[in-house]
Amino acid sequence: MPNKKSSQKSTCLIITFGYLLISGLWAFVSNYIFAAILNQPSLAQRPIGPGYWVFIALSTGMLFWLLKYWEVAIAYSQESLQKVNRSLRSFSACTKAMTKIDDEYELMTEICRICVEVGGHTMAWVAFGDDNHEKTLRPVAHWGAKGSFLDKLQASWKDNELGRGPAGTSIRTGKITVFHNLLTNPLYRPWREAVQKCGYTSCIALPLIEEGRVFGSLVIFDAQPHAFNEDEIQLLEELSEDLSYGIQGLRLKAASKREMEERFMLATVMDQTSDGVIIFDADGYIQYVNPSFEALCGVPADETVGIIIHEFECSQRNPIFYQAILKVFASNKVLSGHFVNKKRDGTEYDIDARVAPVIGASGEVVRYVATIRDVSEAAGLQRQLRQAQKMEALATLSGGIAHDFNNILAIIITNMEMTLEDVPEDSPLQGPMQLVLRAGLRGKNLVKQFLTISRQNEQPQKIVPIEGIVEECFSLLRSTLPTTIALRKDFNTEESLIKADPTQINQVIMNLCTNAGDAMSEKGGLLDISLTEVDLSAEEIKRYPGLKPGKYVKLIVADTGHGMSRDIMDRIFDPFYTTKMQGKGTGLGLSIVHGIVKNHGGNIAVNSIVDVGTTFTILFPKVEGEKKILRENIHPKPKAGQGHILFVDDEADYVTGMKIGLERLGYAVTAETDSCRTLELFRQNPEMYDLVITDQTMPHLTGVMLAQKLLAIRADIPIILCSGSSPGTDTAVSPSKAKAAGISEVLMKPVERSAINRVVQRLLKLEAD
Repeated sequence: MPNKKSSQKSTCLIITFGYLLISGLWAFVSNYIFAAILNQPSLAQRPIGPGYWVFIALSTGMLFWLLKYWEVAIAYSQESLQKVNRSLRSFSACTKAMTKIDDEYELMTEICRICVEVGGHTMAWVAFGDDNHEKTLRPVAHWGAKGSFLDKLQASWKDNELGRGPAGTSIRTGKITVFHNLLTNPLYRPWREAVQKCGYTSCIALPLIEEGRVFGSLVIFDAQPHAFNEDEIQLLEELSEDLSYGIQGLRLKAASKREMEERFMLATVMDQTSDGVIIFDADGYIQYVNPSFEALCGVPADETVGIIIHEFECSQRNPIFYQAILKVFASNKVLSGHFVNKKRDGTEYDIDARVAPVIGASGEVVRYVATIRDVSEAAGLQRQLRQAQKMEALATLSGGIAHDFNNILAIIITNMEMTLEDVPEDSPLQGPMQLVLRAGLRGKNLVKQFLTISRQNEQPQKIVPIEGIVEECFSLLRSTLPTTIALRKDFNTEESLIKADPTQINQVIMNLCTNAGDAMSEKGGLLDISLTEVDLSAEEIKRYPGLKPGKYVKLIVADTGHGMSRDIMDRIFDPFYTTKMQGKGTGLGLSIVHGIVKNHGGNIAVNSIVDVGTTFTILFPKVEGEKKILRENIHPKPKAGQGHILFVDDEADYVTGMKIGLERLGYAVTAETDSCRTLELFRQNPEMYDLVITDQTMPHLTGVMLAQKLLAIRADIPIILCSGSSPGTDTAVSPSKAKAAGISEVLMKPVERSAINRVVQRLLKLEAD
């Protein structure tokens, strides 16, 4: 470069010296030349004036200045052209980079590299302005940085001392900011020492703008002051705009890619999820249904997509769910709820649904999405739980009133039996008193039914083949049901044994079949009874609360009658609930069925569809091993009573009646209403008594407590425990616990005199076992 400048300077001097030499020679020879041309010899003798030499001197100086100015202008133009060419090459390289690079960070780093290596600058970096309280500047890409300039950089884009640097100013103002000399500019004072160490002298900051918002700045440092002229600033401004568009494009592309991936993932999830999904456009036309919704609703997608909700088959079948969707359409508010819907085949299913509008970028609703979850199993379990809770509440009520009712009925029955013995058979009082006795016995049976419903009445059970019981019921039904009802049986079992009370199982089957016959009485139909054996796993048993995994006998009673709605199904096992006309039913039938099944360790479930039919499914635990049949005890005709009975009960009227009744049977009776007084009497003369009959629920000492004290005095004394409570209410009166306490027999009130007489005679060895 110095040689080139020296050469240019020599050229100027040579040209100027040549001009001076030629001008001087011309001054000497010009007169002779003009004299010869004009043929005037006098002109050759004409002297050269001083003005000529002044002119030559001035023109020589002017020529040298012009030549020098021309050299400087040419040099400046060449340097400017070089800068412009360098900027153009940088611009071109940056444009190519933006078309090839897909990563935002990689693109910004490449732009910084081009500015340094192609543009000839010292360092370039990209700063993002964080929208936090401090408004800090965060370096995201750089090239050519020396030392730890960026690592230790403390700058922001706030309008304060740390925010008035090139980068902070450009982000804050959105304008190009140029510092021609960093070493003298007072605004750059906080970073002056750092740039001196790195050799940076001038700087330009170009704002990066996305949709009118400045999000960052491209900052370029140069080692020379005033390194950025107008032409280069203009090109760099275009570069920053292109970089902004490039970053924005990459972000949109990345967002689009993420959106596509999310949509693909969402589509995959919606196709595979067990929840049903249905999407409507803003006008209510169905755009999409997933396979789960197809399965739940029962309508294929090709019959669904493109249909407006008002004409949708599922909407017409399920008006409540349809109205809920319309409510969301009208209010544009999210709605959640529980619904009972129907499939195409009429099957009802429970769903939890959520219908919500989807808001677009403009703030308007663009579509609606309904998600539904099949909760039929959970709802069924919840209904079973509610039923169990109701039955438990009834058990508490039944147990509470059974004792008092039984005591009252015992007084009525005992005294009425004795009164009938005293009244002649031809007396007009015989009829009314027989009615009273029968009413008392009906009351006794009614209390037993209550205890059966509440699963508190322990009935004797034996191991029996269930096929025989069902076959017996089937034969009876053929003769009782009208001919318009067809009967069909299907037994896929071989001598399946269950532990049961045959009478109660017969009651269950006949009750269900009678109800089925009533449901088909008008139009006829088919009554189907089937038996199968099932082995329920730990997973399958979850659908049957209270059961354990194992083998069961499944009894199904199905009809094609008028069916039941969900509301009726939820209440059919409630006591005194009936859908029959007044006088046609008491409402206790299915309640008793439920109690019997539960008392046998089984489970009963019902499924019904209006105008299609009803199916009852009952599971009984299967008994493995050899058949064991319990024989009924056969009692001979009772003999006359013998012996001394100590009788105690806190009901004075009952004590009076029972004393008279037992004495009429031939027994000597000592009657008491106080358990403590009874204990004292027994202690005074324990050998005086042959048998003790005691009530359970008494003040001071219960029957079991009294029995234990009596047995402590005399271990061989037979004791009969009577109670108006059931074993479910008072576990002390259960036969197993009573026998463990030394009690000989447990009788449930009200007890007929004949039954007491048989037990007394058996215990006193007056009657054969």
